[in-house]
Amino acid sequence: MIDGVIKYQLDFTPTSPLEPSSFLEIERVRERLFALKLIGVQEGIGYGNISQRVDSGSFVITGTQTGHLENLEDKHYSLIEEYRDREFYLKSSGAIKPSSEALTHGTIYNLDKDINAVIHVHSKSMWRFMLKGNYLKTEDVEYGSMEMIEEVNRIFSTTNPLDNPKFVMTGHEDGVMVFGRDLKEAEVTLFNILGHMLD
Repeated sequence: MIDGVIKYQLDFTPTSPLEPSSFLEIERVRERLFALKLIGVQEGIGYGNISQRVDSGSFVITGTQTGHLENLEDKHYSLIEEYRDREFYLKSSGAIKPSSEALTHGTIYNLDKDINAVIHVHSKSMWRFMLKGNYLKTEDVEYGSMEMIEEVNRIFSTTNPLDNPKFVMTGHEDGVMVFGRDLKEAEVTLFNILGHMLD
């Protein structure tokens, strides 16, 4: 499963790069996670993405096939203008197409209006730890697929998402998702998992 393969229906309009103010906070978090190799590239395949809500119907996300870059610029971010997860549809603009996981991010935003940031990382040790532990898990389905969207909705159907803002993607090897009311909260959730691994 190569990073950058977009499976959802995408209506993309190429435009000028996004304004730095729309992604600077994302970039600061991304730099830390890249340094920890939670975002990056392995065997030529990029991994990991981050997004931040703009308003009730839009969010900014790292672009497709950018996982290998240590630092991202304005041309590496995409604005999601509309997303309808149950219709497998997404509309975006910017100088780059959005991450192949963008609609999964949209699904998470649809869970609760107070969710304002989503982080997707790859870590084999964290993935295995969460699969063995008492964490929410999707079934063995492909990343970026309609089945993944259905799984996200399923695992949070009886759980307040902000009470348990994390899950492991069983069918997406090494894939872990965390989210929060803001990027700081999402990042803290991620580091708390890492802390539990050391207990």
